[in-house]
This record gives sequence, structure tokens and C-alpha cells, in this order.
Amino acid sequence: MTQLTRRSALALPLVPLLAGAAAAQQPAWPTRAVSIVVAFAPGGAADVIARILAQRLSEQLGQAVVVDNRVGGGGTISAATVARAAPDAHTVLLLTSAHAVNESLAKNRGYELERDLTPVVQFAATPYWLLVPPDRPTTLAGLLELAKKQPVTFASGGPGGLTHLLGEMLKQETKLDLIHVPYRGNAPAVNDLMAGRVDMLFDNTGTVLEYVKAGKLRVLASTSPQRLAATPDVPTMLELGFKDFNVSAWLGLAVPAGTDPALVRRLYEEVAKAMNEPAVRNRLISVGAEPALKGPADFQALVKSEIPRWGAVIQAGGITAE
Repeated sequence: MTQLTRRSALALPLVPLLAGAAAAQQPAWPTRAVSIVVAFAPGGAADVIARILAQRLSEQLGQAVVVDNRVGGGGTISAATVARAAPDAHTVLLLTSAHAVNESLAKNRGYELERDLTPVVQFAATPYWLLVPPDRPTTLAGLLELAKKQPVTFASGGPGGLTHLLGEMLKQETKLDLIHVPYRGNAPAVNDLMAGRVDMLFDNTGTVLEYVKAGKLRVLASTSPQRLAATPDVPTMLELGFKDFNVSAWLGLAVPAGTDPALVRRLYEEVAKAMNEPAVRNRLISVGAEPALKGPADFQALVKSEIPRWGAVIQAGGITAE
């Protein structure tokens, strides 16, 4: 199995940038500070990743690029804020997997993702680990065998989040009665997992890496397409026969619908330029994110495919945001 290594992550293709006469035709942007609206609280993984990109864009553009945390509504407040903004690429959304999930989960959002927002560029992704306390079975097969004999619980950071939906996917695919234990955020879920109060949890690799290294948690599998450099001996869910478990929480930028295509292209090119910088990619890797560059067409196709994917899991599990 080919491992996803730091070297391969850094080997992103260089993106040709406009120069000479073409550069002179670029739209006058930005003309003031650019806001990246983030659905998550300061200090969280998505916020940290957004700030890494914002700092580099500020340096490139010679204009302030600031992170504006609009927490609440499971991400709907942030998306609605950008959907209502002027279509001039000065108010930009940190578009994440949570927004695709919300299309099937959150009612009365005040916007429709595909109608009111234009995905511009994906720049990062964070895979998940399936984690257990150290005293639980050492393989996923062993854990599932245990679930046939006694109740097995899976924690999540809250109803409808990816940590919940991944557990629900496993439950649906194995047809085992895995018991969901929701928490108000991932931190208390991780704390109870380490204490052995729950049996398993899917969580972002960067969030729990320190606990894995310290031996406080064990990784049974990853949801990445290839084995991760941090845990080369840990199989992927795909290797273990779970064909739908190629899952990462993706992060990108989106602008209000109706934004000039030239501005969309300019924003993509600036992010691509930032992602060509080894320092930026190294910083992303250091916080558990994998550099992953997709342009407007590919990113829009990804978002479009993710909405029904998670909608099917939500419908099959009868999941609500409550």
C-alpha cells in the first residue's frame, strides 16, 4: 500500500500564473480588506487552517485578509452571511464538508448552497481516524466482533457532524446496533474516550495526534485513500473492505453567486500561488491537514457530489440536528 507521505503532499503541481500582458487584464481586486468567514470558533482546526491561508494571502495581495468567525447554526450562519454579501470577492466563505451536510440536515438555512454560493477552490483536507481506548480490541474486526456480543458505543462531537455520520455509516454498513453518544463538541468526546466511558470515535487526525503519540488512544483505521505517514501500520477503511469510507473533511473558499468569473479566477490563482509555497504546505501538514488543490470546476463537482452522499446517510439513519 502506497503511503501518503510528506514528500508526496508537498509535490503538488505548480500552477501557471498570469504574467505580462495577461496580468494587466486582471480585475482590480482587492480594493479593501478581504474577510474569510469561518463557521467555527477561534482556535479550532478549521480556524487555524483558515488563518494559515489568510496570512499568506495578505502577504501576496498587500491587503489585509482577516478571519471572521461566525459560529452557530451548524455552519449556516457563516454561509448565509456570505450568500447575502456583495458579489465582489471581498467576503469569502471557508466552505467545508459541514456545509454540504447542512443541505440535508439544517432547515430554514436562509440560503441554498448550489444556488447562492460559488465554490472557488479547495486547498486542504483532513482525514479521520477510527479511535478506541487502549484497553479495547486492537483491530476493527475485533471491535465489531465485540459489538455482536455486547453493546458498543460510538461518540461524536454532536448530532449531524461528520464524527456522527461516520459512525452512522459504519452502523449502516455492518448492520450492528452501535449506540450513538453525542457530546457538545469533540473535546469532551475525546476526553471520555480516553477515560474509557465510550468505545470508539471517528475524529480528525490533527485533533487527536498528540493523544495517539502518547499512547492514550489507539488507531484502528483511517478514512484516507492511502495509509498515512503518521501511522504507516494502520490500515485504511478501504483496505478493510469498507468501500464507501474514503472520507476527508475538505476545506475551500466560496464566494457569493453572481461574482464576476474573472474575480473567481483571480481568487483561485492567488490561493494556488499560496499553496505552491512549501512553508504554507508545511504549516498545514503540521496541524494535521493535507494540502489538496482543486480549481473551480473540480471543487464545484466535489461539493455537488457530497450533498446527496451525506443526504443518503442522514435519511437512512433518521438523523436530525437535535
